Amino acid sequence: MNGFAVQGGDQPQWTGAREVSSANCPQGRLLIEGAVFRLGEQRPNNPEIALLEHLGSRGPEAFAEAVGDFVACYITPDAAHAFKSFTSQHQLYFSPQQRLVANRLSSFTGDELALDQDYFIRHTLILPGLRFHGRSTPLAGIERVLPGELISLHGGQSQRRQLVQRRYNYLLDAAQRREDVAPEILRLLRESISDRLAAYPDADICVEISGGLDSSFIACLLGEMRSNIKGVMFSQPAVPSHRVSEGYAREVAERYGIDLSILAPEDLPPVPQWEPGYGDEPSDFFWFGELFSKAVADMAPSGALVFTGFGADQLFLRTTAFLPHLLARGEYRQFMQSLRPAARLISRSPLNLALQSLVSQIPRESYYRLASHFNGRRWNPLDVSDVNLDRMLHTPVPWLVRGERQGQYDAERRQTERKLVGDGIICDDWGYFSAPRAVTFPHFAPKQLIDASPYCDLPLLDFVYADVSALLVHDFSSRYKELLREAQKGIVPESLRGRANDLFVFNSFQLNYFKQARTFFRELLASCPDGWIDVRGAQAALEELEFGVMNSSTRSLVALMGYLSWRKAFFREAEARSTEKFWRRWDDRPNIAGL
Repeated sequence: MNGFAVQGGDQPQWTGAREVSSANCPQGRLLIEGAVFRLGEQRPNNPEIALLEHLGSRGPEAFAEAVGDFVACYITPDAAHAFKSFTSQHQLYFSPQQRLVANRLSSFTGDELALDQDYFIRHTLILPGLRFHGRSTPLAGIERVLPGELISLHGGQSQRRQLVQRRYNYLLDAAQRREDVAPEILRLLRESISDRLAAYPDADICVEISGGLDSSFIACLLGEMRSNIKGVMFSQPAVPSHRVSEGYAREVAERYGIDLSILAPEDLPPVPQWEPGYGDEPSDFFWFGELFSKAVADMAPSGALVFTGFGADQLFLRTTAFLPHLLARGEYRQFMQSLRPAARLISRSPLNLALQSLVSQIPRESYYRLASHFNGRRWNPLDVSDVNLDRMLHTPVPWLVRGERQGQYDAERRQTERKLVGDGIICDDWGYFSAPRAVTFPHFAPKQLIDASPYCDLPLLDFVYADVSALLVHDFSSRYKELLREAQKGIVPESLRGRANDLFVFNSFQLNYFKQARTFFRELLASCPDGWIDVRGAQAALEELEFGVMNSSTRSLVALMGYLSWRKAFFREAEARSTEKFWRRWDDRPNIAGL
């Protein structure tokens, strides 16, 4: 699908958009990108036709019943209603001035449009969840449609309604056992995979396997359901942990008949891409896409589903950030019970972790003001890096103009997140639902590949955050991800399920990319809009990055490179589209223009 736009006031038109129609809903049409899996608990023979018929009988509020990974527009003779599913990796954009809703940012063109410096700052600061909670987009005056939000265009007016939201709050049940909930986790993951296979029945299947717990579980479940699966793994054989992971990946592939290809660094595409592919928004993991997403795209058949284990860490990976979270909730008994095993796990004293957890309660701006007195000293008594890495990774970035707004942005983020999902759980970045598409789209789109991340499905999130005790996830006395291991019994090979450590890092790939991109990065720096950065400071951060230094400044420098690379591709795309005719304007009827 090339994209669609809906504008109040014109005759329906479309080109290339996937349209759904039904004789049972003659007055309505549905344009959709992505896939609807279910309506409530039911999976009809054709969920998208069933959704259209529900919309026809119940109105646009019926979107709230749809479970899936999609954005859609329901069109009637006198109105258009656009909706984004709650965990959608796809985006919708809205221009209040033009009353235009589109699923491609490049739909918005014109001399009056300009880049939004405020978005640039948020992106460069790597503000968590920007593509989830943030209204701002790279273009000034163009807003993001939030997850679960409905935009209605009718009679010259536009209306916003939040149809889907959550109030997640950790369950703390010390009596709950892993075996009590693991079967339901398994059932939900199987259901998520089967939903995707049913939505794309003719698609070839590709799965990324790292040899770790998360992706191997998905590969094994796929192997139970389908044959002729293509697997791909990225490895550096010279690294011992990668050689071990290769062995586990091969074991999974042999057991389930997966055709596995293992790609070494010399098998990856040449980088950097001097002419980056188009994506709607920038990503600080653009380098990952150029290396790995491009490699997958080169191997996968057109239209294939590409399954990954992405999202499992958000649900099942324990974190010592659980300690200050318990303190903030007033769960002092659980805090004391978790403190000693957590301290033993990371080789700290219980007193040290308790103090860090207490210091983490200091408000953000006050914390940074106090911590500034210890800058450059060997010891910082306010160091909370063991329990609050966010405080350490998001320190001020001196070369970013107006970067001091970070505290304001963070407060706005938390306020919006509270409205959408509550504040009762730990999630370092709610934008992770859309993260894969932001990375893969420039490389997957030319072959119409579909990113499939079962761990990101809403039914699984609802179960883990409502019915699973957080004490089972943040269990510091057992192996990490012990709850996920329990769900894998009898499915994942025991040797893999029992491995002590499956940490698979891409640091060496990343560093090699940065070294190869040295000239490219310097050219990008020279293209940054005047007055947005202190160029000398950014150049100094670039030199640090080339030596492998990772701190808040160099991480933001990577995000800056992602933005400037995206900007280059966006301008090229906008220039190519500026000569095309995107939509026509008549008097009073809605217009749907295929882009």
